[in-house]
Amino acid sequence: MCGISGCVLRAGDHTPPADLVAIVESQDRRGPDSRGYMARALGDGRTLWLAHNRLSIIDLSAEANQPMVSEDERYCLVFNGMIYNYVELREELAAAGYMFRTASDTEVLLAAMTVWGEAGLPRLFGMFTLAFHDRATNRLVLARDRFGVKPLYYRQSGDDIWFASTPGAMARSGGCEPDLEYAGRGIRLKYYEDETDIAPYHGIHAMPPGHCATIDLTSRAVVTPRPYYDLDEAWRAERPRLAAMNASELRAELLDRLRDATMIRLRADVPIGISLSAGVDSTTVAALCAESGTPPLGFCFGDPDDDASEAPAVRRFATYLGQKVHFIPQATGEDAGRLFWRTLRAQGAPFPHSSQIAQYAVFESARAHGLKVMLGGQGGDEAFMGYRKFFLFQVRHLLRTRDWKAIPAAASNIFQILPAVASRASLFWRERGRYSADSTEGLGSGLQLPPLSRSASPGTGLGSDPAIRQALDVTRYSLPSLLRYEDRNSMGNSIESRLPFLDHRVIEFGTALPVRHKLRGGMGKYLLRDAMRGKVPDRILFNRDKRGFDTRHADWIAAGIGVAIRRGLAIHAGAAARYLPADATIDGYFSDTALTAVASRFAEATTLLWLLDPGLASYPEA
Repeated sequence: MCGISGCVLRAGDHTPPADLVAIVESQDRRGPDSRGYMARALGDGRTLWLAHNRLSIIDLSAEANQPMVSEDERYCLVFNGMIYNYVELREELAAAGYMFRTASDTEVLLAAMTVWGEAGLPRLFGMFTLAFHDRATNRLVLARDRFGVKPLYYRQSGDDIWFASTPGAMARSGGCEPDLEYAGRGIRLKYYEDETDIAPYHGIHAMPPGHCATIDLTSRAVVTPRPYYDLDEAWRAERPRLAAMNASELRAELLDRLRDATMIRLRADVPIGISLSAGVDSTTVAALCAESGTPPLGFCFGDPDDDASEAPAVRRFATYLGQKVHFIPQATGEDAGRLFWRTLRAQGAPFPHSSQIAQYAVFESARAHGLKVMLGGQGGDEAFMGYRKFFLFQVRHLLRTRDWKAIPAAASNIFQILPAVASRASLFWRERGRYSADSTEGLGSGLQLPPLSRSASPGTGLGSDPAIRQALDVTRYSLPSLLRYEDRNSMGNSIESRLPFLDHRVIEFGTALPVRHKLRGGMGKYLLRDAMRGKVPDRILFNRDKRGFDTRHADWIAAGIGVAIRRGLAIHAGAAARYLPADATIDGYFSDTALTAVASRFAEATTLLWLLDPGLASYPEA
C-alpha cells in the first residue's frame, strides 16, 4: 500500500518539479517508509516523472522500492495496493522464463505488465492503481482495480498530465476549485464517489473503477479511460449456473470463494490485525482467519462494559474464538475535537457521519500498536444484500412484474423486520428521494448550493430488479464512497486495509446469487449466515437488531465534535454566511440538536468546512 504520483512536463533540470514534490509530501502517510523519483526523457523536450511513497508490506528490502524498472530499463512501474495472487502469477511467469530479482508483488506486477500488457489486468486479484511506462513505444498506462478500492486522480492542462493517489495537492498546484456538484450530491444523495470520473475538484478526474487508459506520449497526450472489467457482464454470466444449484452446493462454493479470498489477504511480511464489530461480516473474516491458526489481533470501537455498545458482544465473540481484542473508547471534550480534525484532514473531503471518525480512531489505534495491515468486513452488505432496503426493493419489483406467487414470502420478510425498523421508518421516508428514478433532490439541503444535474440522479427507482439494484450499490450508491472513507482513514494512519468481501469472485457470486438465498426469514445475507453456522455464534449470525457500525452519533456530537465544528466555521464566519439560509447563524444551524436530528446536517457541516478551506490549513491543529 503506497502513494503514487507523476507528471508529463516540458523538461527542466534533473530535479523533481516542486509541484510533484509537494504532492509526494502530501502523501507521506500513505507511504512513510521510502520516497522515490524517476525521470524518463520522452525525446521531444518533455519528461515523464514517476514518484512513489512506499509502505513496506511484502519484501521489506530496498530492492523492492519504487519506481521499479525492468532489467533492460525499457519498462518502469509505480503502483499502489496489493496483488494478492502474486505468488501464483510469479510461478506462471517464472515458468515462462521471467527471472525475478526480488520477492515483491511489485516485481510480479512489473513482469505481468511487461509480458501481457493491459491484457494482464483481468488476471490480477487485488486492489491497485498503477502507472506503467514502455520506453520503446512511449506509452503510459494508468489503471485502477475493479471496484476502485484504491484511488487514482488525474489532471490535464494542454500537453501536461498530472496524476496522484489523492487530489488535494494536485488541485492546489493547478488552481482547481472545489466542485459544488460533488459537495451537493454527498449531502442530498448521501454518496460522493461513483462509477464515473467525478472528483472533489473542478478540472480533476477520478480514474473510474475497472478502467485503464493508454496514453500515447509521442503525440498530444490525451487520457481516455476505457473499461477492462464489467460487473454487470460478470454477474449475469454467473446467474444461470447458480440458479441451477441447490443450497448445499451454494454454501460450499461460497465458503470456498470467501475462504480463499481471506487466505490470500493474509500474505504479508509484517503483522496483521482486524477491525471487529458485532456483525456477521467482520466476525466471518476473523473466524476464517482462525482456521489457519491464531486469529489476528482485533480492534473494536467501544467500551466492553457498556451494554449499549457492540463491544460486549465483540468480547464474547473473541472469547469464543480465542482472540485478543483491543477496545477503543470514545474520545471526549478537546480530544474528540482533535480526533474530528485528524479525520477531516485524512479524508481531505466531506464525510456524512461520525462513524467515519470512529473508523479513523480504530486505524489510529492499530498503528499505535505497530501494525501496518488490517483486515475488515467492508463489502459484505453490498455482496449479499445486507441492507434492509432490499426487502422493499424486492416487494416493489414483484408487484411491478406481477409475480404473485413470490409476493407472500417477500411480504413475510417485511413483517419480520418491522420491529427492528419501526423506529427508523421516518428516516427511510425522509431518504426515499435517494431511490427515486427521477429525483435529484434526495434529502434536500438548507445550504445555498446549486441544484444537482441530471447526471447525478439516483437512477433506477424502487421497482427495478433487486440484483441490478444490488450491483448499483457496488458501483454507485454505497461502496465507492465507503471505500473512499476506508482508504483515507487507513492510509491517514499508514495502514493497509484488506477487504476479503471485495474479492471480485465473492462480489460476482453474491450479486448473481438468486434473491431467495439472500433475503429470507426477515434477514439479508442469509446464505452467508447459513454457511457460517458453527464458525460464528448464532447470536451474531441471526441477530436482527444489528445496525451496522453504530457509533451513537448523538454521543459524538455532545462529546465535543459539535463544539469543534462551530469553532471551525466561526473562523470563516463571513464567507460561511453566503452558504447558510437567510437569517441562519452558525451556532443555531449547526447546534448539537441539529447536527444530531437533521439527517443531512453533519454532512453539511463537513462540506462547508471543506468549501471554506479545501486545504484545511486554517483549522485547529489535531
